[in-house]
Amino acid sequence: MTNSEKISTDGVSKKLKAVVVILTVVTFLALVALFTKLASKQAGPKQTRSAIQKPDLYLSNEYKEVGTRLMNSGLKEQAIDQFIKVWNMQKIGSLERAKAAQTVGGLYADMGNCQEALIWLFRAEVSDTDKTLPLQPLIDSCLAKVRSTHSQQ
Repeated sequence: MTNSEKISTDGVSKKLKAVVVILTVVTFLALVALFTKLASKQAGPKQTRSAIQKPDLYLSNEYKEVGTRLMNSGLKEQAIDQFIKVWNMQKIGSLERAKAAQTVGGLYADMGNCQEALIWLFRAEVSDTDKTLPLQPLIDSCLAKVRSTHSQQ
């Protein structure tokens, strides 16, 4: 029996079998990784809350800065519009939302519109869950003005 006949009857060598098995496992793992990556891309990238908020944060700060400048320039109605935009952009129950509502309420009170001021001051009070803003004196002042106006009618 020659060597060529012995090889054909014994099959493939053990070393070659090991290499083929290893390459098969590596190929399988690569395909699993590829399909996993494709499946995660199909689902689409999830935007985190912080990624969404960053542009809003910058825009909110811009509105706040413009509102402050308008307020300091005596343009109270225009400043109110800016602070209402800030209020709309803030998270419900946040201190920034409460401060924006307080500013709007204060501006309305300065303009003599206590009815509208009270709406915003009450919004500020509800948003300020830690009760850090000094809202009560302005609320009391506006309530007194509203009550005196109604009692005179």
